[in-house]
Amino acid sequence: MGFKEWAISSGKLNEKTAATYWSGLTNTRFKKDGIAVADVTSINELTERIGRDTIDTQDIEKLFNKPSYRPDSDIKSFVQKYIDYLKSETTNGVVGDYENFFEMLKFWIKQTDNNIVNDGHRVSFQEIQEGNLDRAVMKFTEPQFHKQYIQFSDFAIRISFFRSGRYKGEKVNFVVCRPTEFGSWWLNIRYLYDLKQLRVTYRRDLPNNSDRQAFKDYMTALDYQKDVSFSIGELGLTQSEPNSKVKELFDYFHNMIVSARNYEEVDGENVKAMELSEKLKQNYNLILRGAPGTGKTYLAKEIAASIIGIPKEELASSDQFEFVQFHPSYDYTDFVEGLRPVQINGQVGFESKNGTFKEFCKNALLQQNVQFDSFDNIWENFINNVDEVGEVVIPQVRSERELTYSLNSNRNLKEENVNSVHTLTKENIFRVWQGLKGRESGGHQSRMTAVVNYLKDQYNLPDYDESLGKNTGVSDKKYVFVIDEINRGEISKIFGELFFSIDPEYRGVAGSVSTQYANLFEESEKFYVPENVYIIGTMNDIDRSVDTFDFAMRRRFSFEEITAADSQVMLKSDEVKNRMNALNDAIISPEVALSTDYQIGASYFRTLEDKSKNLGVDELWNNKLKPLLKDYFRGERNVLLTVVLGAIGAALGIAMMASGNQMLHASGTKKVMIGLASIVGILCLGLGVTWIVQTVTSAGGGFTWQWPF
Repeated sequence: MGFKEWAISSGKLNEKTAATYWSGLTNTRFKKDGIAVADVTSINELTERIGRDTIDTQDIEKLFNKPSYRPDSDIKSFVQKYIDYLKSETTNGVVGDYENFFEMLKFWIKQTDNNIVNDGHRVSFQEIQEGNLDRAVMKFTEPQFHKQYIQFSDFAIRISFFRSGRYKGEKVNFVVCRPTEFGSWWLNIRYLYDLKQLRVTYRRDLPNNSDRQAFKDYMTALDYQKDVSFSIGELGLTQSEPNSKVKELFDYFHNMIVSARNYEEVDGENVKAMELSEKLKQNYNLILRGAPGTGKTYLAKEIAASIIGIPKEELASSDQFEFVQFHPSYDYTDFVEGLRPVQINGQVGFESKNGTFKEFCKNALLQQNVQFDSFDNIWENFINNVDEVGEVVIPQVRSERELTYSLNSNRNLKEENVNSVHTLTKENIFRVWQGLKGRESGGHQSRMTAVVNYLKDQYNLPDYDESLGKNTGVSDKKYVFVIDEINRGEISKIFGELFFSIDPEYRGVAGSVSTQYANLFEESEKFYVPENVYIIGTMNDIDRSVDTFDFAMRRRFSFEEITAADSQVMLKSDEVKNRMNALNDAIISPEVALSTDYQIGASYFRTLEDKSKNLGVDELWNNKLKPLLKDYFRGERNVLLTVVLGAIGAALGIAMMASGNQMLHASGTKKVMIGLASIVGILCLGLGVTWIVQTVTSAGGGFTWQWPF
């Protein structure tokens, strides 16, 4: 858990305050070597640097270089909270795992080297495991083995050695995760002595790997079958603390283990998400279509989490994910850009404002640069301070003038006391920091340069690393935008000219367009959808708005049907699955004659498994399923609707009864009535539903009819 997450969940700070603390820790550096407090990840190292595990105000000036706008009391609070965090993480195992893993690597690699170069140091141990730890402590003394080397906060390992022969090629020592919840033995780290290299992988293709095929496919979809290599030299094994490469190695191995463990929890559902993630990566735009209740929205979030590389529970707080729902009132100004009402000095006016999608794309574009994170942390801290104080005064570059800025509704800098509005955006300042023009036109360049200089002086913004070039260090940070109920909006009105920009063939600069309100924005550059933005839509197949879905939009999306059968992975009870199957079989039977598009997904049936809600089949039928089915047959004659509902309800196991007047009220012939009754009879007999027979006489006389209830 990172500092900000811990500070919110355990440190009793709100999100904004936690961000301020983290920014303070990032910008406060030790005087002796310039290391930021936030870059010290070991409680032992931090207390050694400070001299104890508490901090006093008088220590601040002696130990740290801090931002001038922060009083010593703030820095004291930041550092003390960080000390508490590192203590907590060490106790909970995260930081402790890094250190234990580092010591284990030192032991394992040194012992392997001894085995190879000096037979006298070779110990006759094939594998160190839980059952032989005491003997291992006695046998392995140079280097010394310790029991904790095989036990980590949420997993354990075995350390294997070859006892004889030469160490060449694939004949290597390895560390393997000891499986608990899952049965695979093939998640390991191998030491290739000849190459002085460690490789982490799931060894799918070994002949003796007997894992289930579905599990192999799942791990392959996550790319864990590929070797990820670390050279021995970059691990810093002669140092006292684990470096960033050791942590990266541990994190990758740990994530692989967590993924394997999670397989049993989500099983087929996650495999489906993995498959569709690959499809989305290839096509950029994907629509999940299907019957009601098939879990399309749920699956869209699973795919997004897979693409981004975070747990689904963290999507809501991730800046790489956005979720909107279209509806008939949703339009271009919500999605792309437009004029929005604002209150300025008590007066209501209008201000140009980016819509949800455009703002999302602009953030994604910035993240394509690997140096953006360091800039963004400082910028957000700066903007938070301006927001808190109300304004900021910035000296200009070419004169002794000072300009005063406040924030507009987009959290951009707005120059005060001018007749025309001058705004400076984060994108402008970021480009100037790189040595580029803030705007294509070159306008307000000196103002932007002044802001960059201010951030360097007051917030310790470092110089841009020219060795990476201008916007050449592209990161692999992916962004996912989910549009729920995409067919319910008026597509052409919402997307406008972005029909061109979202086309997979025109992603990036090639898809640049001038937006409708571009003349209202000072930075009137063309807009495009970056290559690291992926779009997922969901669509209910039987919604009447599907008929009006724009054909130009259809061409730009790949479609994937999510069937009612696909959604059954959401259910655990065989009894509930059987009820769902019986109902859906009745819906597509020749007598009812509906297509699979009208079958009903598992989302409707999950309430039957939720013991806390205590809902039965009758409540599900009356409150959810029956109203939906009536909508299917809206406009049909009452007699047909009643009979079809009877048939499908019987399939679900619901007792139905209708009086003769109800059934025979509509005009119809004896032949029609007998035929409709036959529908019910065939379905209910086929489903094994108990029958009770009553005789009904038609209003005009002349025939009888048997009705199940």
